[in-house]
Amino acid sequence: MLRQVLDYLPPYRAPYAEPCTGLLRLDHNENPEPVPDFIREALGEAAGEVSRYPDPRHTRLKESLSGYTGLGAEHISVGSGASEILDTLCKISLEPLDRVVTPSPAYGMYSFLAMVHGASPDFVKTRWPRFEAKPRDILRAAEGARVIFLCSPNNPTGQAMPRGDIERVAEEFPGLVVVDEAYIEFGGKTVAPRVGDLENLVVVRSLSKFLGLAGLRVGYALASPRVAEALEKVRLPFNVSGPAQHVARVALEHLDHYRGARERIVRERERLRRALGAIPVLKAAPSEANFLLVRQRGKRPLYEELERAGIVVREMSGVVGLEGGRYLRITVGTPEENDRLIAALRRLFHNRNNNRKKKETGFTPP
Repeated sequence: MLRQVLDYLPPYRAPYAEPCTGLLRLDHNENPEPVPDFIREALGEAAGEVSRYPDPRHTRLKESLSGYTGLGAEHISVGSGASEILDTLCKISLEPLDRVVTPSPAYGMYSFLAMVHGASPDFVKTRWPRFEAKPRDILRAAEGARVIFLCSPNNPTGQAMPRGDIERVAEEFPGLVVVDEAYIEFGGKTVAPRVGDLENLVVVRSLSKFLGLAGLRVGYALASPRVAEALEKVRLPFNVSGPAQHVARVALEHLDHYRGARERIVRERERLRRALGAIPVLKAAPSEANFLLVRQRGKRPLYEELERAGIVVREMSGVVGLEGGRYLRITVGTPEENDRLIAALRRLFHNRNNNRKKKETGFTPP
């Protein structure tokens, strides 16, 4: 009755499905800045729309996105978050038994969606700390494949792929090249201008990260008119609510506010990376996103210890491409949140060192 592939697909499970008072959530790469007043006002303005179906063509939102990206509306398709865009791209491109290739480690949704649509995922392994994926290695692995997924800046590593490398892959690969730019506003150079002359190139973006609208679920694709039209044909009607469309348009009218927030997040990212590097057993990889991938020496369950201290980070150990080590992905929070994380880590390792010295010498250091 049900497809056999469902026996092998684990459901998505967030560590905490509901907001938890007192917990510091640094596990979802959300924008830590407070919701600005103009967004709260826009939500109130949109309240009267909830009894009506939204614009199924996203006309005014596409106009706003066109102004933001510099690409015409014929290049844009809007979805309920970047995840829906990725799913729809699989619908229009994959047949059963096709192959999908992505560098690893990478966002797990690529391989998940490939399997849901009957395709098989293959990976191009990269290495700590730069996680570089060479175009020749990607193209070699993708011989005979249908789709290549690239993430730049990459989740969970934080590295951006050089624009020239992405362009080479798209120029030489005959299938679809999907570039996930959910974190592009925090670093890296976009390849979006090339969708005008590379018909197989699709750029996927989110309004969740830079604009802090994760709860409204708005994403979009930038593609050739042919691919954008195919996405529009296949996506569900009324897929983005009227309030979400309205608030997204208002957010795009206040880019100076978000650029200021981005600068604060980037400064905090570098401060947090230095502070983590000062703890002897931790090392954070360079990042051009709003999070850090942290490698931990030893097998200590640091994720669980932080959770007991009221701080939630994402455990990444065992993810494809991160086997054989202990890894955490940590969202960059506000200065106060980052200070709380740093203090908790210092306490954990200070207490551990003191306990070890007491065990070895019978003396507890002051």
